[in-house]
Amino acid sequence: MTSHDQLHDSGQAENTKPNYTLRRIKFAAAIIGFVSSVTLLFTWHVTDRHMAWLVAGIYILTGLWLVVRFAPRD
Repeated sequence: MTSHDQLHDSGQAENTKPNYTLRRIKFAAAIIGFVSSVTLLFTWHVTDRHMAWLVAGIYILTGLWLVVRFAPRD
């Protein structure tokens, strides 16, 4: 049983409210990271391969997070 199941089974899930401020901060950080990384990928002349991989990784991770965040939940 996961901690989420235990929280739901104990009846405390109805009393807790989602932390919308934290959600907004995470969303803003993901958008800023996504836009800045895509801007760097298109405008930056690569001189250091390690930094290029870091920027590409941030781009991919933030893009995937945004896709999963806004995917339909059927």
